[in-house]
Amino acid sequence: MHVTAADLWHLAPGDVRAWTVTPTGTPEPAALSVNQRNHLASAAAGNPAVWLAATFEVEGPINDQALTQAFKALVSRHDSLHHEFHPDTTTAVRHNPTHLTVHPLPPSPDLPGANTAIFDRSKTAVFDRSNTAVFDPTNTAGFDRARVRELLDRECAPGSFPAFVLVAVSRPGSSTVVCGFDHAHVDAHSIALIARDLHALYTGDELPAAGSFAARVAEWSQPSEESGPAMASWREFLDAVDYRLPVSPVKTGVPEGKTAEQATDRRLLADSRTTAALSEVARAKGTTTFGALLSTMASAVGEVLPVLVPVQTRGPEDADSVGWFTTTVPVWADPDLTRMGEHLARGRERAEPPLDQVLSSLPRPLRADRRDVFMVSYIDYRRLPETPSAQHVSGTAPADDVQLWLARTADGVHARTRFPDTPDAHRAVTSLLQTWSTEIRKAAQQ
Repeated sequence: MHVTAADLWHLAPGDVRAWTVTPTGTPEPAALSVNQRNHLASAAAGNPAVWLAATFEVEGPINDQALTQAFKALVSRHDSLHHEFHPDTTTAVRHNPTHLTVHPLPPSPDLPGANTAIFDRSKTAVFDRSNTAVFDPTNTAGFDRARVRELLDRECAPGSFPAFVLVAVSRPGSSTVVCGFDHAHVDAHSIALIARDLHALYTGDELPAAGSFAARVAEWSQPSEESGPAMASWREFLDAVDYRLPVSPVKTGVPEGKTAEQATDRRLLADSRTTAALSEVARAKGTTTFGALLSTMASAVGEVLPVLVPVQTRGPEDADSVGWFTTTVPVWADPDLTRMGEHLARGRERAEPPLDQVLSSLPRPLRADRRDVFMVSYIDYRRLPETPSAQHVSGTAPADDVQLWLARTADGVHARTRFPDTPDAHRAVTSLLQTWSTEIRKAAQQ
């Protein structure tokens, strides 16, 4: 899985077409996870939402009928895609999948230019097949990745249903399938599943049964007994940071209360041989590869620092389920590798109680000095379903701090870094990543 962002995304020209779904019938109220509620509250406050997309290549031109049926089956398969979100009230309803109709999005006539990838979701009349070739494939100058990005920005917004869209870029030799979602529908793990599922449904391959995200959210919503050690661990950590959410050590040059356009850096942080050696060292020191990566990051900075990390909440029965299956916990990134095992163990302990329960029991509210929170995510994609040519593409949004996504593949560890597009941030992030790579190589040689 190649993990990238919209500002670095390469998409070859071709004939673009898109599909959406329209509901009928009366939906039912649906429960939301704390991640979803926080996401909707942020959108209601006017903060731009970020979409996530799965992309992959298929041979030859797109078979519209096969892709339409595949998309219909995908939506029916995963109940997280049946939800309609209402950011203004931080609530949701769930549509009956048998009452969802898949149909193409016609080109929007109110936008200038004949070659445009922006579609008007309000126009659900019978699709005119003469308009499927939104782009003239011979007019490569008319194709712009930004236009497809704008389509994803428009259709993958949490305030409308669906907050997802299917796009295809058809070409004679090979074509690209893009399925984008607002974050409320999916997490990063889900994007790998979406790529596998949609590819299999398009080509007619078999798939394992999928579980229910809605059922899992209902379980999380049930009252549970307070976990004494976990809650004590939360309070101990938050007391140490004065209940402030983590801020990166990088000097971005963005004034407090302001944001800048997002910049993205994507690089190989450690090759496969170095990563394998680092994993062995980490195991000998009583921690994990992720623990060693956090430790070497702290070594690059030169201090112990707090950071938020997403933790998977999927159980074995959720392995093939699409949804937002994560909680978030604070941990210490410590240059001393021998201490990282204990830090991560305490972090896993903090992940045990539902985040709703944690937040509601705090003696005082958390404080955020930035809109973005300093976060480091890690996914070992070798353990997830692999789809040839698959990419995870994330949308962009204004930034005021640094966030990192680490992806382990057969090639090693890749880092995707999101940060403000300022000269100070570019210099500081480049320096951090270069020093981090050096620290990883040093640690791997222990």
